This record gives sequence, C-alpha cells and structure tokens, in this order.
Amino acid sequence: MRHLRARAAYLLKAEGVRGLLAGGCRHIASLGLAVFYVERYVVCRFDTDTSALPVRRPDIDGLEVVVLERVEDVERLAERGFEVTAFESERRRAWLQRGGVAFCAYVNRESAHIAWVAMSAAAREFYDELPYRVDFEHGEAWWGGSYTSRRFRGCGIYSYVCGVRLKYLYDHGFPACRDAVRVDNIASLKGQSWWNPRSCVAGRLVRFFRWTSWRESALETVQ
Repeated sequence: MRHLRARAAYLLKAEGVRGLLAGGCRHIASLGLAVFYVERYVVCRFDTDTSALPVRRPDIDGLEVVVLERVEDVERLAERGFEVTAFESERRRAWLQRGGVAFCAYVNRESAHIAWVAMSAAAREFYDELPYRVDFEHGEAWWGGSYTSRRFRGCGIYSYVCGVRLKYLYDHGFPACRDAVRVDNIASLKGQSWWNPRSCVAGRLVRFFRWTSWRESALETVQ
C-alpha cells in the first residue's frame, strides 16, 4: 500500500490529474490481467562502443543527465534542488543498494526521464521478471524500466539517454548490453534503433494466477 501511495503521489506531481487517472486505470487493468496475462517481446543486444555514431543531444534548454550509483547520490541531488520523487519508493532505493544504477534526465531540475542499468545478476534479478539470458560473466549488462514524463515525450530524450547509458557501460568494461521491449512499444523500439541493436529472439510471457511461462523463439515465427 505504501508503494501505491508513493506512486500515486509521483504521478500526480509529474503528470497531474490526467496522469494519475491514467496510472490508476493501468493499475486496475493489471489486477484483472493477473488472472491471465500474455505479452510478446523482442530481446535485443547492443554493442556499447558507439564512438562511430554522433551523439544526438536534444535541443532542450536546461537538459542534464545525472547518473546515480548509490542512495547517497540521491540525497546530494535533492540538496541541489533536483526533483527526486521517483526515489521515495523503498524498492527503488533498494535497487541502488544492490548495485543497480539509475540514469535520470532533468530539464531545469525537473524530472523528465529515468532508466535502470544492472551490471550484475543480483541487481538485475531485483528489478526484472523476464528470464532471458544476460551473460554478465562475459561482459554483458542489462537495462530496462525506462520512463519518460508525459510532457517530455517525443523530444528525443529517451534515445539520447540510451547513448549515455551505452557509453557508461563501455567505460566500465561492458562491451555489450541486452534488453527486452514489448513488440507494441513502438516509441521505445524507435528510440533505441539509432544505436543499432541486434534483435536476437522473440519472447512470450504468459501468466496464469501465480504460474508464469517464458518461451523464446526465432523472430520470424512470432504471431
């Protein structure tokens, strides 16, 4: 219940009444879908060395990307007057404590975008429920859970932060990264396409009450 209250407060502040109502509708729908739920994904692999590609920084005054690696980073950000409502959730703070990294884009200190990166299985397992393979032992990392505030969508921030994340991983010794995107999430697929991900497999998640199934197949067989 505390998590729901924190999420509601965040949506109200970030997106207003309209965003809060939309979030409430999504939550209600998710309760219904908990009985039977099917989603299809495409699993992609990125090379993190993007030095041959130009940086596509959006022409937005006051845009700044901040990398948060520990809870103390959140506290320091708050002291500087940045919005940190997204980290009021104990779960998101625990993510940082487990070694996960958050990438936050701000416009004049207002939260515009957030994304999550894991460089270990322990960090990834805390956030990601999809069991597709990420080979952490041989230099692969994971990312997911990106969210852009409604009024900053369509500005190119997501694609830009993808590049920031890739450079961060490359600088930290990870030559590759994997993610999974729902096949109907056109905005995310388009936003990350600039960085030339390689589509690896199709994934199908089925949930029936507490039972779940994940199956992978060649992309051309997806229906």
